[in-house]
Amino acid sequence: MRDSLFNNNGHISDSCIKKFKRGDLDDRELIVVSQHIENCEKCIQHLTGSFDDSEFKKVPFGFEEEVKNKIVKYKKKNRQLLFYSLRVSLAACISLIFVFSSTLNFIANTKVKTLEISSPKFTVVNSINMELGNFTNKIINMEVFNNENEKK
Repeated sequence: MRDSLFNNNGHISDSCIKKFKRGDLDDRELIVVSQHIENCEKCIQHLTGSFDDSEFKKVPFGFEEEVKNKIVKYKKKNRQLLFYSLRVSLAACISLIFVFSSTLNFIANTKVKTLEISSPKFTVVNSINMELGNFTNKIINMEVFNNENEKK
């Protein structure tokens, strides 16, 4: 296999290039040839120089304009999304400022006092956490005891 793919100098042979272009190489040969082409500048030039104009497919009429139009539409959609996102985030920021700065009270000219929120007392939360911790330790101890009994 390797002898038919490469010439005496260790470069890809002309017959191998013809097989490559026709798609006649099996998977292992294709892998070997691809790895060699990846690392050998001379073989890359030899392969690229082996193609003539008749072997390339012609691009359909209007293809370039169609691609350009799709790119322009894509960029326009991205720009619209960016501006929409900026407007929404600006509106959210302004709303938060109104809510938390008592500006609504000033605008409505109501003399409603804002409530001061006192910090919560965590004694109940701490006692619940302690009880859950104790319960968890009891379950773990019971499991350890049951496992030791099963081993005996």
